[in-house]
Amino acid sequence: MPVPKKTIWELDPHTTAKHEILRRYLKAWFPILSSWHSRIIYIDGFSGPGRYKNSEPGSPLIALDVAANHRRKMSGELIFWFIDERSDRIENLKEELKNFSFPSHFKVKVECGLFHEKLGWVLECMEENKTTLAPTFAFIDPFGFSGIPFKLIECLLKQEKCEVFITFMVDAINRFLEHPQDKIVQYIVEAFGTEEAIRIAESSGDRITNLRTLYQQQLRKVAKFVRYFEMRDRQNRTQYYLFFATNNELGHLKMKEAMWGVDPDGEFRFSDATDPNQLVLFENDPTSALTKNICNRFRGKTRIPIQLVRKYTENDTPYLKKHMTPVLRKAEEIRKIKIEPLKTDGKKRIARTYPDNALITIL
Repeated sequence: MPVPKKTIWELDPHTTAKHEILRRYLKAWFPILSSWHSRIIYIDGFSGPGRYKNSEPGSPLIALDVAANHRRKMSGELIFWFIDERSDRIENLKEELKNFSFPSHFKVKVECGLFHEKLGWVLECMEENKTTLAPTFAFIDPFGFSGIPFKLIECLLKQEKCEVFITFMVDAINRFLEHPQDKIVQYIVEAFGTEEAIRIAESSGDRITNLRTLYQQQLRKVAKFVRYFEMRDRQNRTQYYLFFATNNELGHLKMKEAMWGVDPDGEFRFSDATDPNQLVLFENDPTSALTKNICNRFRGKTRIPIQLVRKYTENDTPYLKKHMTPVLRKAEEIRKIKIEPLKTDGKKRIARTYPDNALITIL
């Protein structure tokens, strides 16, 4: 996708899919965090003008709508910080926000400037003053790969209860890996936080996959959970990845649920070449792969709580509890596993159910 030159532009199908993931996740994130904290922060680092050419809402309006109209009322302070480097788009966003009725506990800040400079300054001040950031979700959605230095992402993730959702333009990075201008190359190095990214140009294998793997490895240095979603163009070629990184187990689970909602087949991919109204790329039976994962991980284990299997499924595989249940049911039918008749609390287990406190043996 070429970088839009105008103030507003047409909404494309993969952005629709991206916004659907964002919307689904925020529906979970806002009430969960606000129930435990008196202040939470939503940052949109490349906010854009607020709407698209045919009046579809952009990410700032989506976030505000989710928070304001959620069925669960939130009383704590919600801070929304929208940043964009183009003044025309910021002015357009301000005009859009005039039509939005904010609850009194919403604090909305709209700024023109560079995301990494604005947020970087805040984080530096906090470090100097030894203060911490309130729980934060940062949506980092650039058109290119400059202005998203890994050092900044690292600083953000080191803050307690902070998460990032990043549009990582891997196709553009791949095309510019061998660019003659040092400035362009330096942007790539800064985005990865290592010169190893440049050396991928000389390596064998699929460069797109290698770049994705390297960025994932970098995020895993500062985040316990890293999940990605692949976006493809109309030629079905990988254009970018959506990377989610968090140190929160529940946040990771809710993002997985959001991604499954957009791609029910579990490939975590969306292509502009498919029907944009369907949001599905591949047909896939997740139970086969999950069965293999669980058996490989727990084979030979006896009388372990099913909670361990569920945690493994949710934390270490792409799958959810709703996928684990039919896997265990089928495995029990064909006697690949054995479930004890009594649970750890001494009560009888109901047949064909798999509560956390049931005991399982992988045969």
